Amino acid sequence: MIDKKMFQKIILAFKFSPACRSALEKAIQLSIENDAELLIFHALDYRLKEMDHRDPKLAKITRQMESKFETEVKPLLEEFPKFKFGCSPTDPGLEICKIAGQIKADLILLGCHDEPEKPQLARLDYVGVTILEKAPCPVMLIPP
Repeated sequence: MIDKKMFQKIILAFKFSPACRSALEKAIQLSIENDAELLIFHALDYRLKEMDHRDPKLAKITRQMESKFETEVKPLLEEFPKFKFGCSPTDPGLEICKIAGQIKADLILLGCHDEPEKPQLARLDYVGVTILEKAPCPVMLIPP
């Protein structure tokens, strides 16, 4: 009998927020359980998309995000070598769906935002709704 894992490629739509930290924990768990590749993608401000990719200002912002990932997130992934981090200035929802289609992702994970005045509720923002509408694969919502 062949042991086929449920997920081989997982994408995590990532912002440096508490909601995404919960989703990161679940993404790591699922990736380890399925021996899956994990792509963690962070969209930079889409208005930077108009800049030339060689612009020093854009390069500096990209390096800052990569450095933030290295110090805040990568230490959580020490036991799991099958991950990649990417960031670029883009529309986050559309880019996640585009990447998912390109790499033939099996799953997209999204962290739900919490409502401080209603802690029992979680919600999606525009990015989350866009991903739910356009995703080429299943989407898992992770509560905060």
